[in-house]
Formats: sequence, C-alpha cells, structure tokens
Amino acid sequence: MSTLITGGTGFIGSYLAQILIGEGERPILYDVAPVRGMLSEMESGFDFVQGSLSNLSEVVNCLDQYPVDRIFHLGGLLSLPSEHNPWASFEANVVGTYNMLEAARINDVKQFIYASTIATYSKDIASDVIDDLTIQRPTTMYGVTKVFGELLGRFYSRKFDLDFRGVRLPSVVGPGAKTAHMSIYNAWAIEEPLKGHAYELRCEPEAKCPVIYFKDAVRALWLLAQANRSQISTMIYNLAGISPPFSARALVTVVHARLPEARLTFNPDPKIMELLREIGRLKIDDSCAQSEWGWHIDYPLEEMVDDFIKEFNENRSLYVS
Repeated sequence: MSTLITGGTGFIGSYLAQILIGEGERPILYDVAPVRGMLSEMESGFDFVQGSLSNLSEVVNCLDQYPVDRIFHLGGLLSLPSEHNPWASFEANVVGTYNMLEAARINDVKQFIYASTIATYSKDIASDVIDDLTIQRPTTMYGVTKVFGELLGRFYSRKFDLDFRGVRLPSVVGPGAKTAHMSIYNAWAIEEPLKGHAYELRCEPEAKCPVIYFKDAVRALWLLAQANRSQISTMIYNLAGISPPFSARALVTVVHARLPEARLTFNPDPKIMELLREIGRLKIDDSCAQSEWGWHIDYPLEEMVDDFIKEFNENRSLYVS
C-alpha cells in the first residue's frame, strides 16, 4: 500500500513515517515545512513534497505525481496558533482538509485517516463524561475547524464511499515538539531540563489536560488504519490518553524524581488557563475505540516520562540546537 502523510515532517508525522518505513513502505510526506530532525537521517526511505494544504493545485499535483491508496491527514494549525491567527487556521484546517478530501476523491484514494482533537468538545455538555455521541460545540477556532473536518469526512464517506475514519487526540507529548500551544508544558517541562534549561510552566499547578504519549498516538493511528472496514462503526473515535488526567504539579513531581536538578516554576497565563479549563475538566470515554479495534495505552504518566528521557538522550544531537 502507498501512503501519503500530510504534516509529514511534523512531530507526529515524522514518527508515523518511521513506523511505515519499518513496515517496508516508502511513504510520501507532504508538508509546508522542510525535512528536519530525525527524518534527515532517513531521507532515502521516503519521498517529500513541499506544499501548502490550502493550495488545491499543489495538493492535486502531489497526488498526480504519487498515486496513493491511503492518506493520513495530520497537517494543520494547532490550538494556540489558531487562536492567534484564526484566518490562517481556516485556510490550513478547513480549506486544507477540503482540498485533501477532494483530491482523495478525484484520485480514488481508498482510505483517509483524520487526526481530530478532543478540543471539539467545550460547551453544553450535560454529563461529566464525554463519549463519541456527546454534543460538540467548541468555542476555539481550532475546535471549530476540526468539527468541520469530521463532518466533511462523514459526508465524503456517505456520498463517495470513501473509507474515512479518525481519532480525536488529546494533547500529544513527546520530544522534539516545536510549536507552542496551550498544553505544550507537558512536553517542555521534561525536555527543557534535559537541555539544561530552566522552564516556566504557563499554567496553574492544579491545571489538568488530557494527554497521550506520541508513541501511543501514532500506534492508535496505525491500529485504526489496519482495522477491517467492517469493524468501523463509530468512524471517529475519542481517545482518552492517560486516564485520569494528571495535574501539572503531578508532572513536575515525576520529573523532579527523575531529574532532581530540573528548574521548573509556574507563571500562569490567563489566556492559556482559559483554554485549559475548557478541556481539563473532561472525563473521556474511549470504549468504542477499545471494543471496535482493540485500543489501549501503553504509556501512563511515569512510563511516559521515563521513555521521553530515554528517547531524548538517545537522540540528543537532533533535539539540542
């Protein structure tokens, strides 16, 4: 099977590309950003197309040049950049998703895996627990654009029989993340001490945010793609990540236990806290993913921190600039 990954040079896309190369594939990576980090050491194992999601001609040209059977659509603008520039978010996340789905239809792509977000949940939630049927009324631009992508994918599934499926990811944690967003403290509170830097968490100590380790996130995408279409009833699935969500204080405690020299302090940003409060209270039910395609996490909090440190130290030259 030939696979295209949008956002392919990014944080999640890079690791997914490594998995596919390990499976004997030669993925095509589509991204506005150049090849960097760990991918620089395996450029012979993939093809790279530099282009914008919002430019339909570039998207169509890519799929004309590289016929593919499957698309992992991971590209787009994250939460905090979307808040700062909602117009760019519209172009990347709304126009970009439409362009990829339309190009998939024109080129008879068989499967389309979509990375959505738990940020699609916000207001008017009647229960303390959200499941895959809970109403989605986000108040952030990021959440709004991702709901659009989910709904448009459902339309393409019904109208054009595209095998569309996706996951709503919590905040993804792992080494090498470069883009600031509301919950980036979960990664940088580990990575910055490993670089010998002090780090200021821009949240309150009791702030909580559902998170998932990047290896679990990529494994979820891979498992979902491998599932037989007859198993897929829900189509777009919540992932709870590490459950229950841990506080920023608990994260700092675990980091200090491994890295006693870590210099971590709190300086809450009111805008970031406003965003965190919307999703930090959520209790996420991912039982549909568990029952339909065997989902479970491998990395709870302590295991996540331990593996993060191991990954960073083994590839230090790629993360320290």
